This record gives sequence, structure tokens and C-alpha cells, in this order.
Amino acid sequence: MRFSILGSGSSGNAAFLRTDDCKILIDAGFSARKLANMLATIGESLDAIDAVFITHEHGDHAAGLSGLKNRPHLKVFANRDTAESLQRDLSHKPDWQIFETGSRFRFRDLEIEAFSVPHDACDPVGFVFSHGEDNLFSPRRRLGWLTDLGHMPPHVCERVREVEYLVIEANHDTALLEADRKRPWPV
Repeated sequence: MRFSILGSGSSGNAAFLRTDDCKILIDAGFSARKLANMLATIGESLDAIDAVFITHEHGDHAAGLSGLKNRPHLKVFANRDTAESLQRDLSHKPDWQIFETGSRFRFRDLEIEAFSVPHDACDPVGFVFSHGEDNLFSPRRRLGWLTDLGHMPPHVCERVREVEYLVIEANHDTALLEADRKRPWPV
């Protein structure tokens, strides 16, 4: 597995993961043009991406989907609530690959676990991506991807307990939250 964080923060989130058999984006929170430029800096191409895995519908994680409409081969993995929420604002229908939150599934040579995380979105998920056969020639590697966490509940800790690499994206700005009229303070 080869992994690179392309960008992380309130203005956008995206990462690149490559295995022997696939190249994927984890979240696509930047325009397609910006994603292409970010990939070029690591010697990769947006045209070579096989799939995008979306954690939730917020723009800083999914805004790039609209610009990917010219890539019909691209599979977009999301749970039903996230896909339905995103589809409302898209002018095209991506090749949705719907998974169930809490499930384990495969894409090419990756095994993916999707599990719920605490965040104010329709049905936000974290991912664990696993690759390899767990033998001398192909050791098993696991990457955890968690975004927008306010806290780490026990079920999330359990899901990422055995990962070798853990990416956590979270930011907390008390002044920004206090000024936000759309979110009640308990959220």
C-alpha cells in the first residue's frame, strides 16, 4: 500500500491510496482541477483513479464529485443516506456503489470496513482499508481514516485498534461554533 494525504482541513479533505490493483481517493473535498494538481505532485493522475470513498456529504469531503462527471468509469462508494444527500446537488448520476454502514466489503484487492462515527451528517462513516494476505510475501497492512471527530467512542476505538496507520482529521474552533447560528450549542 502507498498512501498520501492530498489535503486536510475545513477547506477540503482528500487522500490517495494505491495498492497493486487499484488507485483510490478517500474523500474528494476539492475541485477536480485541484485534485488533479494535488495528484500530479505525487506522480499520479486523476484519470487513473478507480474509485472514490466518501465519508459523508459535507462539501469539505465531497465537493469534488461534481467535477468528476466526465469520468464515467469512476466508482463512488458511499452509504445510502450519504449518496442520496449528495445526489440532490449533482447534475449527473455517479456510478454509486452503496454499502451498509457497519459492513465489511471488498474492492479489488482492498478489504474495507465502514463504521459509524459521531458527526452532524446524515450517516457519517470512518474506514479501515486492509491489503495483503498476512503472510511473509504479502504482509497485511491496515489504514484507518477518521474525520470530523468530536470524540472517540469505544466502538470507533475498537475498529481502529489493529491498524498500522491511523489518520484522524478533526478541528475545533470554539469561537466559530459560538458564532454559528445553524447549529445548536449542544451539537
